[in-house]
Amino acid sequence: MEMTYEQYLGELTSERVQVTSGQVDAATLQQVATLKAGLTSMAEQIATGHLCQYNWEVKVPIGDSVSVRLEMNLINVPMAEAERLDPKMLEREQPYPVKVYMVAEGEDLNKSNLRIDYLADADDVSEQDTGKLSEWVTQQLSALIENRSQEQKG
Repeated sequence: MEMTYEQYLGELTSERVQVTSGQVDAATLQQVATLKAGLTSMAEQIATGHLCQYNWEVKVPIGDSVSVRLEMNLINVPMAEAERLDPKMLEREQPYPVKVYMVAEGEDLNKSNLRIDYLADADDVSEQDTGKLSEWVTQQLSALIENRSQEQKG
């Protein structure tokens, strides 16, 4: 799947983006079945040619919930901030491969409260990515809980 900068922004503003959301606790999010459901949903939406997002609102032991998402974009910027896609970085008419990113967002995750990393090209996302996604989710949740624990002690 490829899109130009203009096509991507057009899809976002037309509200044709397929968004799936659910609430889970940290333990449930780390289960392979939960991650597979997200990846399968993404792959199905990608097959229909739609941009999509799969969002888990994760209840964690300390503090407010955090958002852990799979999102599609041309570069590693959250979908919600797509207008920040700098036209100097992306040619308006040139097609770019659409990619799937792993996004974690929440207070005390890190200094910016946001982490975004490449998972796979949209055309290649599948259940095979469960291992990479699982490892990443575990790292983000561990960092968050550690940071919040330190905050409480301080």
